[in-house]
Amino acid sequence: MIFALINFALAMFMTWLAVFLDSKTGNEGKNPVISLNVFLALACGAMGLTIFAAHGAPARLVVFFAELTLFLLGLYSLYFSVYCIFYPTTEKKFIAQILSIAGAIWCAWAVFFHVTNVTVTSFVGVRVDSVSLFKGNLAALFPYNWFTFYCTIIIFVMPFFSMLILLLRSENREGRLDHQKSIMNALSLISAWIMLALIYRATKRVPMFSGLILIPYVLAQWILVRSTLVDFLYDFLSMVGFGAKALLCYIFPALISGIGFAFFWSRTSSHGVLFYFYLLALMTALIAASYQLMKFFNRRSGFRSMQYATLFEEDLSNFDFSDDPENIVRNMQQIFTKNIGMSFMRILVDNGSEEIQSVYDLEGEKRLTISTKGKMFDSLLNQNRRVIFKSSIENGFFYSDVRADILKFFKETESEAFIILNEGRHILAVIILGQKAGGNVYNNYDHAVFQKLYSYFFVFGYYMKNIGNESIVGTVNREIRMSEQIIESIQGNMDPIKNKRFDSSTMMVHAHNIGGEFIDLIKLSEDRHIFVMGDLSGKGIAASMSMVIVKSVIRTFLQETKDFKLLVEKVNHFIRFNLPRGTFFEGVFALIDFKDDTVYYINCAVPAFFLYNRAYNNVMEIQGEGHVLGFVKDISPYIKVKKVKLNPGDILVACTDGLLDSKSLRGEAFGKDRLQKTIIENTGLAAQTMISTSYNTLLEFLSKELDDDVSVFILKKIQ
Repeated sequence: MIFALINFALAMFMTWLAVFLDSKTGNEGKNPVISLNVFLALACGAMGLTIFAAHGAPARLVVFFAELTLFLLGLYSLYFSVYCIFYPTTEKKFIAQILSIAGAIWCAWAVFFHVTNVTVTSFVGVRVDSVSLFKGNLAALFPYNWFTFYCTIIIFVMPFFSMLILLLRSENREGRLDHQKSIMNALSLISAWIMLALIYRATKRVPMFSGLILIPYVLAQWILVRSTLVDFLYDFLSMVGFGAKALLCYIFPALISGIGFAFFWSRTSSHGVLFYFYLLALMTALIAASYQLMKFFNRRSGFRSMQYATLFEEDLSNFDFSDDPENIVRNMQQIFTKNIGMSFMRILVDNGSEEIQSVYDLEGEKRLTISTKGKMFDSLLNQNRRVIFKSSIENGFFYSDVRADILKFFKETESEAFIILNEGRHILAVIILGQKAGGNVYNNYDHAVFQKLYSYFFVFGYYMKNIGNESIVGTVNREIRMSEQIIESIQGNMDPIKNKRFDSSTMMVHAHNIGGEFIDLIKLSEDRHIFVMGDLSGKGIAASMSMVIVKSVIRTFLQETKDFKLLVEKVNHFIRFNLPRGTFFEGVFALIDFKDDTVYYINCAVPAFFLYNRAYNNVMEIQGEGHVLGFVKDISPYIKVKKVKLNPGDILVACTDGLLDSKSLRGEAFGKDRLQKTIIENTGLAAQTMISTSYNTLLEFLSKELDDDVSVFILKKIQ
């Protein structure tokens, strides 16, 4: 019975391995290795049923399960051979499909029409009787039966020749990873043959070990799955790590379990329950120890230093955009080289003509110009794939529709990886990376890191497109400071409110040249205006970059949606997934409808939003509860659209915390009460004069320089 349970356990393991492989490779391509896992899982299950049925079931049922096991094993061998012959191509040609069908029919005919009897006992093990391969005099010269012939074909002949073809074809391919995987596939077959030989010798002493004949195939399939998932080239240290993991986590536990099985069997075989208890306790202990050892090795990544994510993110978060654009590119290249160790990095920026062009190339390098109109970029953007590795294209099961185009791009750029920096359907820039140090390839760890840090790359790409592009920088004085460029771009890109019945004014004062605060006015029509006031987390140039980007995407989203709430939801999603991790926005969005003198607004944790009501001569806070943007994936349940109707003489005032929280020399905050008092005392003044008065009042109160940015917006209903 224990041999039946072992086969059932193998079937479960193969099923889990198929699910695991499918989760790793996704559903974007047909992975034949998953099919091999399924065939082997079914074969293990059928073998378990064969041994289980031998304990009292009708003899014909035992024969049927044994025939099913042999048939499934034949299918496994057949599809394994086809996989090796056409590797790494996953699409079988028509002739291969015909041969596969013919091979499956032959396997069924050889098994179901030639096996005569199956015996399962502890004295003979699992013995299969079948029809003699020859008849008459030939039977005397060649005393072989169909079972022997069938096993020879599916275990040795087909796999051997397919593996030979695999290795010969791999010699003609340039990809080192592809060549390594071919060798691993060959090792899977060799390891299965070696284990088959060991089990065959073991059956001389314990005949029932023939019931474990599928274990070598499970080992081979595990190696095949490893080969499918491996995404780096093994060097000496990684081979040592792999060998140590295999030895300590798999081979030693297997040997100890085998010795324990024999030990407990010799002493407690007559006490079935006690034998199973000891064996279960031993297996549990071995699995737990193996799991802990695997965790230990995984933390060290096979003794290889690959865990660079933390230092990489630290360098990117401290990146300084205030330098000359050419030096900024060099500094970014140094960060990539330091953490990843690739041979080169180049940045290709949108030049406004549906092309991306390299900027700030090294002396002597040929400038790259590549069209973005082709099918490749369109397909990748549709699939939201922004990090692409050459190794994934050559050895994976993805991008089949644009595989040739992507490989052509890699050839033209002489690169091994590229990162698309896009704003919706618009490609801002593309970062291309050369081969990694030591000739290794970009792997899943690199992909995970690049995806995690994509927001930092996006900020860099946005800078290169909108501020650092050579064609822009060349038209302005090189001595202009970065902060002045940003301030000018903000102030010069607002649509001031020009309605005779309203008076409005804004003020932005930065305590340290530039920061993350901004005010934007966007004209939608003669009767509608959008007002946004916000403060992006952080200080200095990093916050200012985030601010410029958010200001730009708000205008972009307004071209795509007319829904006011949806606009805020899209901005939240953008901040969450496209700006550096930890970036958040606090402020307010307002839609001013001049037709009915109504302001619709969404509070995103604006520090202060006041309404002066002329009828009551009183200032009220109207912001209510608000939620910052950038913390949650979906902000829609937490935000509400509110509205306020303005009557003649009513005044709206919004400001950031720089005005309210600024402290005097005595440590006292300016506060809301002083601001409300200032508003009431100056309601008769024009909006611009009200802002100036409030700001002067703040400066008098502080008696020192500002510590934080101050932004104020006033909208006054005149008539």
